[in-house]
Amino acid sequence: MPGKPKVLITGATGQIGRTLMEDLDDAYDLTGTSRRPQDDDRFVLLKYDNLDDVVAAFSGQDAVVHMHAKANHDTDAFDPYLVPNVIDVYKTYEAARLAGVKRVVFASSNHATGWYELVGERCDAESVFRPDSFYGAAKVWGEALGRYYSDRFGLEVICLRIGSYQYREKPPSWTSGVRILSTWLSDRDLVQLVRRSIDAPDIKFGIYYGISNNARGYWDLTNAQSELGYTPEDNAEDYAAEVLASGGGYDLWGFKAPPAS
Repeated sequence: MPGKPKVLITGATGQIGRTLMEDLDDAYDLTGTSRRPQDDDRFVLLKYDNLDDVVAAFSGQDAVVHMHAKANHDTDAFDPYLVPNVIDVYKTYEAARLAGVKRVVFASSNHATGWYELVGERCDAESVFRPDSFYGAAKVWGEALGRYYSDRFGLEVICLRIGSYQYREKPPSWTSGVRILSTWLSDRDLVQLVRRSIDAPDIKFGIYYGISNNARGYWDLTNAQSELGYTPEDNAEDYAAEVLASGGGYDLWGFKAPPAS
C-alpha cells in the first residue's frame, strides 16, 4: 500500500499555515517550514536565504503549499515585500522545479484584483489583474511566474486568491465591518480548498478565489467548484446580525468600498 502523499507547507506557523498543519495531518505526510525552531518534529528550519537550502527542503515532496509571505496590504512601503513576496516566490518555483516537485499551491490574494472591490465592480478568475497595493501587485507577480513555470517546465500550479482568514476566528471578531460577510473563509472551507488544490487531477495551471459560501460573496467560485471540486459549507451570513450591529466599513487609500448586498 502506498503511503500518504508528502506535502510541504511553507510559512507553516502563520495564520493559515497553523490551521493546515493541524487539520491536514491525517490526509498527508506533512512537513512545515519555519524561520525559527519549533517544538514539533514535522518542522524544518528554513530561512529562505539560500536557494540550495530551499531545494533540499523540497526534495522528495509531492506538493508544496506556499504560504510564506508578508501579508499586510495597507502600506505604501515597497521594500518589506521585495524579499518575501517577490524573491522568495521565485525561489519557491525554482526550487520546486529543481527538486522535482509535481505541484505548487500558491497563496495568492483577493488583493490581486482588489481595485475592482474599491470601485464596486464584481470580478472572477478571468478578470484582468487590478491590484490595490504593493502586496496585491506582488501576488500578481506570483501568479504570472507560476504561469511561466507551468508553461515552460510543466510544473502544476494552483493559485488561490484567498479572501479573509484569521486563525480560528469567526466574522464577529473581525474589524473590517460588513466586508467580512463577503470575504470570509472559514476553517473547514480553507482546509477543503487546499486539500482539493493538492489532490485535483489534470490541472496544469489555474487561478481560483477562496471564500466560503457567503450570500454576499464578491467573487465567483464557479471554476473552483467545477475544476477543483470545491464545495464550501459555511456562510458568513449566519453571523450577519452581530456583524451589522457592530457597524463599520472598508476603505483603502481614501476609497470607500461599497458593501455587497
